[in-house]
Amino acid sequence: MSWIWYLCGIIAGYFIGCINTGAIIARIKGFDIREKGTGNAGASNALVTMGPAAGVMTAWGDIMKAFIPVFLLHWFIPVPTDCRHLAVAVGISIVAGHMFPFWMEFRGGKGFASLLGLTLGLDWRLFLIAFAILLLALLITRYIALATIICALVLPICWYVLSHDLYELLMLLLLGVFMIVKHIENIHRIADGTEIRFGEHRQAAEQPEAAAEETDAGQAPQEAASAQDEA
Repeated sequence: MSWIWYLCGIIAGYFIGCINTGAIIARIKGFDIREKGTGNAGASNALVTMGPAAGVMTAWGDIMKAFIPVFLLHWFIPVPTDCRHLAVAVGISIVAGHMFPFWMEFRGGKGFASLLGLTLGLDWRLFLIAFAILLLALLITRYIALATIICALVLPICWYVLSHDLYELLMLLLLGVFMIVKHIENIHRIADGTEIRFGEHRQAAEQPEAAAEETDAGQAPQEAASAQDEA
């Protein structure tokens, strides 16, 4: 009857994941977080649209909603021996619920904070590895979205090294695919060269284009004057 444990755990995990802290805080303040800032229902957009306190609360809530269930299932709650993958399955469903919440037309956050909560619930070493991979990828690529994707795809391998569990490796790789899907727009912008790099302000990125437009506009009268002189 292990399938009942998995079914109940996955369903419960999904609904827990649907509790989007940033979206709830924004609703209390009277707006939809997806309609402001970057349009993402996550901690970074909460920081941009509502300030540091809301950003910290959102990040903390997104991490804890994955950490607490996974930690309890993995370390404390006795489950049948044939349900040894339940903690990972529930953690993945929580992240999926955060990314695709039913009450937000399946337009949730990117899921990385909840992924960190999942790693912390499984093993503190995996949590530290996740941070190290993220920082290294960010230093190399300078794209937050790309660093997040790299981290989500490398973490399953790291967990396999720690746990030697092939099934959980495949399950976490599936979560990595979810993360790629949520970052499709970022991937397109990276390919187009329009994605903002880490530490770069949007205004600074747009400044060369504005300067180019001003230059083109200024060149037209000069070219007309040169033509008149030559005539």
